[in-house]
This record gives sequence, C-alpha cells and structure tokens, in this order.
Amino acid sequence: MSYTLAKWALWLIGAAAIGVVIGWLLRGLRGVRSAPVAEYDDASEEVAALRDRVAALEPLINEREKLRIQLEDCREMAAEAKATVTHAPLPTRQPPTAAGLAALAADASVVADRDRLVALVGAHEATIGDLRARLWNQEARLGELQGQLATHFADTAPPEPDLDEGSRVLGEKVRFNDLTVVEGIGPKIADVLLAAGIKTWWQLHQTDVSVIADALAEAGPRFQVHDPVTWPQQGGMLARGEWQAFKTLTDQLQGGKLSG
Repeated sequence: MSYTLAKWALWLIGAAAIGVVIGWLLRGLRGVRSAPVAEYDDASEEVAALRDRVAALEPLINEREKLRIQLEDCREMAAEAKATVTHAPLPTRQPPTAAGLAALAADASVVADRDRLVALVGAHEATIGDLRARLWNQEARLGELQGQLATHFADTAPPEPDLDEGSRVLGEKVRFNDLTVVEGIGPKIADVLLAAGIKTWWQLHQTDVSVIADALAEAGPRFQVHDPVTWPQQGGMLARGEWQAFKTLTDQLQGGKLSG
C-alpha cells in the first residue's frame, strides 16, 4: 500500500513540475520603456525579459526542492529495504504468489519514477543555470552601455556657465550643478536624482521625463505627486547659462508645473 501511495505522489509531483515548465515556456516577453539610444533599449528589454523568466522559475525551484526531499526519502527506503533483505534469514524457497509479484512490480515502478524525476530535476537545474548566466551577461552589457551614455553626456555638455551672472539675474547664490536651483526640486528630491545617477544640470537635461518619474515612483508615494515635466528643460537652460530665459520660465511655475 505504501509503495502505491508513493507511486501516485511521485506521479502528481512530476505532473506539477511539467505543468510549471509548460506554463513558463508559454510566457511571453514583456517590453520596457525606451532608453535614450536603441542599443540600450534592446539590452534593457532583454534583461527585463530574462528577469521575468527567472522569476517564473522560482516556483519550479521550490518544486525541485520538494522533489529532492522525495528522492531522499526514496533512497532511505531503498537502503532500509536492502539492509532488511541482507540481514534477514533466507526464506524457504516457495513459488511466487500473486501478492509477491504485485509488490515486485510496484518496486520496479517506484524505481522508474525516481529515475525519471532525477532526470527532470537535472534538466530544470541546467535551464535555470543557463538563464542566470544570460541574465548576468546582459546586466554587464547594460552597465557598459550606461557607462557609454554617461561619457557621451559628459563629452557633449556645454562649458561651465557664468555663475556670478546667474546669481545676479536670479537674485540668489547659484552653485554649479546644484539641482535644487530647478523649480520643483528640493533637497530630498535632489538626493533621489543623485541616487539615480542624475548629478548635473546637463544630465538632468538629457534624461527622459519618464525615467525621472520612475525614479520618483521607486523612492516612495510622497515623491510621486511631483511632476518633472519641465525639469529637463530647466536643466538645459541652467547648463547653458540661459539665466534670463530660466527666470522667465520659472516665474510661471509653481512646484515645477505651469501655474494656472
């Protein structure tokens, strides 16, 4: 009876594992937001897709651990049975009965199921390892592209503007690349932008509004109410030293948004 129950349990576990694999294979890739350059966008989409696939495999990993436990139990049962047979006195040779033949058949079925599950676990481990390796490679490529973008922004940035003139026009002391000069950005939001890699007025100007919005959303609900739609424009004016145009624009803003 115990062998029959074990057989059915192993079959159910195997069916569940195969169902997870089929569900994973049918899972489509999801796109991500566009990045400043086409190659950066492709790498980001690939990384996001690989992350989704690895996340989809998490239930499979848990199922694999359960299978390992079941396999260990089978091995222990087999070892106990072997020890019992080894130390038991030799029985009187009798013709095999129907019950004995059924037990032998059940034992063979359990062994076959165990071997099949071992092969299935090995295949899953190989797939997971391959996906993780691909994910690491894509993340390394993404980091390389981000470095190239940062270098590109630094190379194309205009020379440092006349800060004394800026202080005179704006009526307050202006420090170079101080993000809080931008209308709508306070010290806390400046820290969020710095953490996202936006450290200069020119980088702010070169950053897509959607990327800034994502950084604010990740920082928490209290930052999501801020509208960064004019921040890149303001950053460009500050970087180029267009003080009067910046003042004209910010006089119309309230919290970074057009008033009225």
